[in-house]
Amino acid sequence: MSRLYDNKPLANLPVGNVRVAKVWSEADLASGDGVIIEGVIKGRGRVAVTDCQDSKHRYYLLYVSPDRVHRRKFDSSGKEVEPNFSETQKVRTGYLNSSYKVEAKGQTDRLTNQQTAELLANQELLALTTKQQPSGCDKCLSLWLPEGEAEKLELAEGEAIRLKTRGNGPLIFSIAKMDVQSASVSNFAGGEQVGGSWTDKIIGLKSDAPEEEEDDDQDWD
Repeated sequence: MSRLYDNKPLANLPVGNVRVAKVWSEADLASGDGVIIEGVIKGRGRVAVTDCQDSKHRYYLLYVSPDRVHRRKFDSSGKEVEPNFSETQKVRTGYLNSSYKVEAKGQTDRLTNQQTAELLANQELLALTTKQQPSGCDKCLSLWLPEGEAEKLELAEGEAIRLKTRGNGPLIFSIAKMDVQSASVSNFAGGEQVGGSWTDKIIGLKSDAPEEEEDDDQDWD
């Protein structure tokens, strides 16, 4: 299925300037483990936040329609591990790949779109960007990508992406564009790379799992 490709640079997007009456701290907005999101960009924007110390922080806003979301998981040492993609798994029972059985795998780490929206919602940040939200994006996730990371990728409406959030909030930790035909990552920006072995593992696990049903300035006091 073909789609129109908008290659207008992110830099051409208008900037919404907002002011907050506190010191801006990304760490304060990033508690929790975060989530892994696969979805499509439905809209874009820019915001420049000036805090009480007159420090300016610039972000691109990505309005994403999620297709699949899972909680990020970490082991006892803090190393990230693959989430549980399904409550069940197929187990081969024959030698010729001709017979399988389905057995329990444990509680899935998959989230519904509603659960994701509630987990990542930050009302203070949403209030800063309400005026910038594009039409048709009322059911999208509003995610913040630091300007320095956004410049590493050409992101457009209709682009399929895979990203990790920095904790249970709207800040993007890492992001990659996806080839929707092969489900592979084409390029990447952000903290820890989401391509490579992580992509191979996530695709491999999904292939073994049975199909699931899709369920002006402002003051910040």
